[in-house]
Amino acid sequence: MEDQHIKSAKEILEKIHYINVATVSEDGSPWNTAVSTSYDEQLNFYWGSSPDNVHSQNMRRDGRVFVTIYDSTVPEGTGQGLYLLGRAEELGQEEGTSVCKYKFTPQQVWINDEAKNEDGGYKYDIRIELNLSTLKDMLFD
Repeated sequence: MEDQHIKSAKEILEKIHYINVATVSEDGSPWNTAVSTSYDEQLNFYWGSSPDNVHSQNMRRDGRVFVTIYDSTVPEGTGQGLYLLGRAEELGQEEGTSVCKYKFTPQQVWINDEAKNEDGGYKYDIRIELNLSTLKDMLFD
């Protein structure tokens, strides 16, 4: 089953170019922002944002970040999503712009799945942790 989950995770990463970045505000409350992103062979995600944005300020102060990636266009109950826990850092301002580049490095990754009752009906949503190294290997095979 792990192979199917890794394959599904790969498909999500190849198809979806926006991620939701959840950061921690100074008072401890969550802040969530959608950003357009790309990733490298180590599955580090990169994006540009104004250094004045709330999520940028939060990441400078506290690099803990949680990312979700999912297709919001599919019918309810049919989609899959990825959940990534890791750290983000500011890489500096892009030359000639007011945009800073950011990097997110995942430390753990999960995919959603569902448990079904005996008659095959939907029972509840669950998370399955994936091997991050295996996912990286499959992405760039």
